[in-house]
Amino acid sequence: MRITKQFANILLCLIIVFYTNITYAQKAPDFTLFDQAGNTITLKAYRGKGVILHFWGTWCPFCKELQPGLERLYKKYHKSGLEVLAISIGESAGANPQQVLKALGVTFKTAVQGDKVARMYDVPGTPSTFFINREGDIIWKTNSSNAVKPEIEAYVRLILNLDQ
Repeated sequence: MRITKQFANILLCLIIVFYTNITYAQKAPDFTLFDQAGNTITLKAYRGKGVILHFWGTWCPFCKELQPGLERLYKKYHKSGLEVLAISIGESAGANPQQVLKALGVTFKTAVQGDKVARMYDVPGTPSTFFINREGDIIWKTNSSNAVKPEIEAYVRLILNLDQ
């Protein structure tokens, strides 16, 4: 019996969902934040897209390790409907999160002063990354800084409904 890569990815997602402590299809709380230029960012604006919601801080070395991998996934799957939204938390005065991302070669947006939203999502620390499907349901969360783990891309494909 030959197992296709798509089937293997789906099977991996199901196993991970079974063993993780997050409730499958929990609604992602909506929020309103701002980017550094003062533009409004809401989760509601991303409905119909698969969203990687990434909580991070400019002071977090593990976040900086993860972000180039998230950028790679963003570029690979953006045309399929993937959005990556970073939310900066725990920042000191004068921090410039968007500039830190730019220096890493990362092009996705970051919202600033996201501590209240982090509490809404029960973020235990950084990095904390949530995978939200097109219907606005949280499918999976991880605190890993390793974007090349196979389950990361498998969950991207799941939130985009690419293997169905």
